[in-house]
Amino acid sequence: MEQNLVIIGNSSAAKECYWLARVIWGDALRFKGFLAFEGYRGDLGKLSDLELGNDDNYTCAPTDVFVLGIGSPDLRLKAFAKWKERGARFVNLIHPITHIPDDTEMGEANIVTHGCHFSCDVRLGNANYLNGSVVFGHDVVVGDGNFFGLFSIVLGEAVVGSGNSFGVHSSVLAKAKIGNNNVIAPGAFIYKGCRDGCFMAGNPAINIR
Repeated sequence: MEQNLVIIGNSSAAKECYWLARVIWGDALRFKGFLAFEGYRGDLGKLSDLELGNDDNYTCAPTDVFVLGIGSPDLRLKAFAKWKERGARFVNLIHPITHIPDDTEMGEANIVTHGCHFSCDVRLGNANYLNGSVVFGHDVVVGDGNFFGLFSIVLGEAVVGSGNSFGVHSSVLAKAKIGNNNVIAPGAFIYKGCRDGCFMAGNPAINIR
């Protein structure tokens, strides 16, 4: 059965997912269009003619597969839960220039862009967005709905919860534990970890919220 790709989202992350899908599938891509999550007024630029309208007015077709083209962690998690309840089938988008060993455990609805590198025995949950050259060390465990900015690093045996946002060039050191719904500032170095709802910045990073 042929599959048609639908991207949930209608802004910059959605555009990036569209072009990533083009890299992966080339001319074989059957793209159906973008959905505005709960009516969000995004900006698809020259792709605006491909918007299908509000996601609340859309019904899944048997041939549809979905990608989460949303950058915000809380909205990614919300959209993932909403559309899973509606029976959506999510796929992972993984750029061909990545290193992901066969022993990696990965959920669904993940975006893994150019130049990412996983070491051995990594466990990655659902609906995460790795925005380029992200590195996961050995035995790293990552939950759901996290956003990892360019060149962010999570070193061996670190544990990351869900709904976190990691700025560019941020680093989580070995065996650190990150809770849920945190913001890690660009360039921050997390040594031991943090609980929930923190804004971590500096080296060593402290909670400045």
